[in-house]
Amino acid sequence: MAELAKATSTEPTGEIGRRTALLDEQWCVGPKMHGGYLLAVLAQAAVDEIADDGSGSPGGTAGPAHDVPEAVTGTFLRAPEPGPAVVTVDVLRRGRGATQVRARLDQDDRPCVEVALVLGAVPGPDPHEGDVSPTPITLTPFEQCERRPVETADGRGALPLMDVVDTRLDPASLGFLRGHPTGEGRLSGWAELDTREVWSPLGLLVALDVLPPACFDLGLTGWSPTMSLTAHVHARPAPGPLRVTQWVDHLVGERMHETCRVWDATGRMVGQATQLAAVRR
Repeated sequence: MAELAKATSTEPTGEIGRRTALLDEQWCVGPKMHGGYLLAVLAQAAVDEIADDGSGSPGGTAGPAHDVPEAVTGTFLRAPEPGPAVVTVDVLRRGRGATQVRARLDQDDRPCVEVALVLGAVPGPDPHEGDVSPTPITLTPFEQCERRPVETADGRGALPLMDVVDTRLDPASLGFLRGHPTGEGRLSGWAELDTREVWSPLGLLVALDVLPPACFDLGLTGWSPTMSLTAHVHARPAPGPLRVTQWVDHLVGERMHETCRVWDATGRMVGQATQLAAVRR
């Protein structure tokens, strides 16, 4: 189930607002399910649920379907295991321009992740007149950057996610691997699906959480679990690898605030995210 669409699919149970999911072990970082992947599972369940109940188009008209997670805020309560899970979807409001939804992923009758979503329609990859977007970061070309390995030599365990997402850090961001972080608290690189599928808006939820924690560039390389992650999707990406940069906005004690930005192959910013993470020193 390497393809993201298959890995995030859910099935209706016959009960309104209740769906089943099979969390794919390939989308793990170490033994834990990847946070962006879990948001994508919940977002896909929400999109499918409003499509199944006929509320996917504004006001029941033939307007554009609300099939893109324009904004997703997830709270991570506990880490689910790969395998069966249940997703509950509650449609809060159906509007002409957007649909607001709440969704929760449970496993073994225990809540694991809860999200609030704004579903809508976003532009395609072509720029529009009047667009305002930050200039894309400058990176070493994709082909000249080494792909992150699935197996790590530092005792952290396997990174199955790297088998399905071709992630390549810029050489300027690799100092932490040699014990010489820059101290800036920023990591940058490329992300491309291993299948070379075009990134979907839903896939951006994965890309916005795909880099290692930015605190690694401060010399803090302990486990850094996500507590809350908010992602905004701006546009459908053009084909090709994504440019990704992530940096520490604020770090104090055992809490870190990170910001992430993603540009597509045309240089258009297609998504951004902020997260609150714990820092294990």
